Amino acid sequence: MNGSPTTVELEATGVRYFSRGDEDAFFARLNRLPCVVRYEGHLRTVYITVNPTAVDQEGLRELLALFRRYGVGLWQLAVLDRSEFSDWFRNKQAFWYDEIFG
Repeated sequence: MNGSPTTVELEATGVRYFSRGDEDAFFARLNRLPCVVRYEGHLRTVYITVNPTAVDQEGLRELLALFRRYGVGLWQLAVLDRSEFSDWFRNKQAFWYDEIFG
């Protein structure tokens, strides 16, 4: 893969779930994302392993929404920026731009 990582690890630390169903929804959404290889929790952090080559615009949009909803640092998603959707992802008017690229 010419120096590109085969996986990247994102960290969801201190996620607040407001009910058991809310927690279930977080993990159900992770399970539905084809780019998520695996996840595991340790203390108050969920480590989410992502295959960056499997991330498409729809998957990235879902990660953005999931991370925003659960208060996970959006800045981590910068590592998933690719030319295929960079124009969309780097939109300076988007709610995520400052936290990721600012």
